[in-house]
Amino acid sequence: METQLGIKKDIHQVITKWHEKMHFTSDVNEHTIHLDKLPQHGGDNFGPRPKPLILSAIGGCAGMEIMAILDKMRLKIDAFEIDVSGELTETQPKMYKIIELKINIKCNPTGHQKIERAVHLAIDKYCGVLAMARMFASVHTEINFSPL
Repeated sequence: METQLGIKKDIHQVITKWHEKMHFTSDVNEHTIHLDKLPQHGGDNFGPRPKPLILSAIGGCAGMEIMAILDKMRLKIDAFEIDVSGELTETQPKMYKIIELKINIKCNPTGHQKIERAVHLAIDKYCGVLAMARMFASVHTEINFSPL
């Protein structure tokens, strides 16, 4: 999409369609994601609930940025996992008020310091999803290393 001056805008678009009860699908980057509620809330559990998808987006964004930085640093790791959890507010609308990232990395101990730097660069500077999440929640990060 372009402005009147011919300047390109970076715009993302997702199409979400209702199917039945609480079942929706969203078309995202040529992929379909099913969303639904649990049966006790009127759904059939055909897919995840919307709020946890925010946590998934945080994990994916942070992970991709971390891996891109590690690649530029030419650092190799053996395993990598991000456990993202979110604590909801007690009042409506329920929103995440605290988001915690537990980053688990299996690697050679000689790379710990550089990996910590890469993680902090990714989550503090480059991950746009985390930057958006900080507008409504406090974000805490923990890095855990395990040996080869």
